[in-house]
Amino acid sequence: MKILIIGNGIAGNEVALSLRDHDADLEIAILSGETFPEYDPCSLTYYIGGDVPREVVFMRKLEDYVKANIRLFLGSKAVSIDSGKRRIITEKDESVSYDKLVLAYGGRLLVPPVKGIDSAGVFCCRQLTDADKLIKHKGQSAVVIGSGTIGIEVAEALKKKGCDVTIIELLDRILPTMFDRPAAEILKRKLESHGIRILVNEKVLQIEGKKEVTGVTTDRRKIPCDTVVLATGVEVEKKLPQTANIDVNHGICVNEYMETNVKDIYACGDCVEARTLGQGKNQTYKLKHNAIDQARTVARNILGEEVSYAGAYSFARIHFFNTYAATFGLTHQSLGNTNDLNIIERNVDENYLRVMLKQDRIIGTQAIGGFAHHIGLFMGASWRGDDINELKRDWNRVCQIDSPYSWIHRRLGELIGLKIPF
Repeated sequence: MKILIIGNGIAGNEVALSLRDHDADLEIAILSGETFPEYDPCSLTYYIGGDVPREVVFMRKLEDYVKANIRLFLGSKAVSIDSGKRRIITEKDESVSYDKLVLAYGGRLLVPPVKGIDSAGVFCCRQLTDADKLIKHKGQSAVVIGSGTIGIEVAEALKKKGCDVTIIELLDRILPTMFDRPAAEILKRKLESHGIRILVNEKVLQIEGKKEVTGVTTDRRKIPCDTVVLATGVEVEKKLPQTANIDVNHGICVNEYMETNVKDIYACGDCVEARTLGQGKNQTYKLKHNAIDQARTVARNILGEEVSYAGAYSFARIHFFNTYAATFGLTHQSLGNTNDLNIIERNVDENYLRVMLKQDRIIGTQAIGGFAHHIGLFMGASWRGDDINELKRDWNRVCQIDSPYSWIHRRLGELIGLKIPF
């Protein structure tokens, strides 16, 4: 059986290696538009900032694919799928056949419709080639458009390199999909304390400069700069799956087995719109842990196990300078207007905790500083369905030496501010 995987990132490699671990005879091939073996995109900002050398970003060497008997086609971007003949056509007009196909090609930068976006001095930070170009540029003053994880971390990297850095965010706070405003305001202050200028509620109208970047114009001001970095989010490339009449919404649509509507074509990773854990709806979560779980589900189903995907969930961490923060689950913003939400907040010297409860169960937590190191306790409580009202009501019993409750519940109570009664 021939397995063809499009995409040489985390999801694609996880499918390939999971298959190889269970079947030594499968013909496995990976098709990649890039020219490198697998690397960690989360390491690129550390490479840009000089924290790690270039070779550290690579997760695999070319000989690793040979050793695992996995064929790797580099610089071969797939442009169409012929599901009837079971083959892929590349932009070089190559034809690669398959018995089962896996789409794991990730996402691409969402480029805003801004005049001057193609000027020399405008960069992104999605791929290794982007990082290489940004390092060679040697700019002195940078504007980062977008304040998601990549935007924040590339701003830190450029600051460490001696750049004057400004972040521009269209919405009312930084890291808007990860944190509600109280947490975001703390993180904003911490970034500003390191000399990074942050502008929120501001829209970029134009990138100035005839040949090279000389500045950025927003709806409020003009900012001189010689470097612009786009950190404006990720979208899914839809043209490739649509050549095979594969259903695509915000991402490639899959069933519980991670299979598309076209038989023997699966999808996983950032290009997928998969069901969410406990919410009963489909969504795109472009996060590493979900990509790995989805890839393993794909591999097991290709091997004939008929395994359902448990569901995607939000969990993310960010670290800049000496600040560490983590978040999981839903934010208040994502829930919209709701009357049955209770919030526990603690702020101890800007070590911040925000726990969201619905019917006394944890549905989301945001944590900064010392609290962030305990995010796993809140995730576990959420997955178990722990009743926080019951924890408060039985607190004296929880704290007893011979308590039927575990130490986890005692620590959880301490973190949300319950006092040890003795």
